[in-house]
Amino acid sequence: MAEGLDFSVRYPFSESAKKHIQGMAPDERIVELAVERVKKALKGESSARMLLHDTEKMEEIASFAAARMMLGHLHNNFLTSRFAVNESKRARGYLDRDGDAAVDEVASRFGIATKGEGDRLAVDLPTYLRYSLRNPDYRLINMRILHGTVEIKRSQKLRLIEEAVRQHVEDIPLVKDPPDIIKQAAKKLLAEIPKNESRIIIKAGDHPPCVMKMLESARKHENLPHHARWYLATYLTAIGMGEEAIVKVFEDLPDFNEKVTKYQVSHIRKKEYSVPSCATIMTYGLCCAVCGIGHPLNWHTLTDDRKGVIRK
Repeated sequence: MAEGLDFSVRYPFSESAKKHIQGMAPDERIVELAVERVKKALKGESSARMLLHDTEKMEEIASFAAARMMLGHLHNNFLTSRFAVNESKRARGYLDRDGDAAVDEVASRFGIATKGEGDRLAVDLPTYLRYSLRNPDYRLINMRILHGTVEIKRSQKLRLIEEAVRQHVEDIPLVKDPPDIIKQAAKKLLAEIPKNESRIIIKAGDHPPCVMKMLESARKHENLPHHARWYLATYLTAIGMGEEAIVKVFEDLPDFNEKVTKYQVSHIRKKEYSVPSCATIMTYGLCCAVCGIGHPLNWHTLTDDRKGVIRK
């Protein structure tokens, strides 16, 4: 039982976790832990704690469920997205340390079944498409496909599971009338949302449509795939925006990490990386309009009457 309980603590979204806390009602201690769990997600901090007794472990599992109940009541996309990203990264940390048996048990929760061993695994195409990243490295053209399966490495399998966890945690149903203790805690959580809605100022026509779309997504606290972030950072650097201002653009992203972002933005500036061409941006899946400008920086050399854009 203890081993099953430890597994449930590491993976509170699992079926075994649900069974362990079945019938438990959220009390003051559980709700306190749940609030702290969401607050740490907002800061991008680990929520893992040292738990010695079974009672503490049960409370830890219940705190995940209580946090989801609060988020379901608030129905705030920013809070939910931050929480989902943090929980998926937390799970990934355990997956990296656990053996194949535990990994396969978590994978089965999301219907991710693989055949093979080591770094030669095969997963069915529909499952791969559902959980693969919007990243050129995961595009089917770069993968080996055979008889309806995609060949992946073990690290890629773990990344698929991480994304499956994120999607699952983010998919929280609306909770209209939770217990009063949940309602009160949910109100307090709203005060934790950064008051920075006006940080990104977007004026129509200032940037190419693809850049405008990414800036708007960031303003709404929506996640951006890796290549979108890379493109946006190189573009903003090229048009003369300072490093501090660029970092502030990324602060609104659900998984923002100040140290990592500052390093990457500084690295892009020092290495003088070029802004990708429109052709490359299309391969990233980031093109959203027919501009005909050939390169994003050409947008700034066109007169206003030439910036005619046909929306896709």
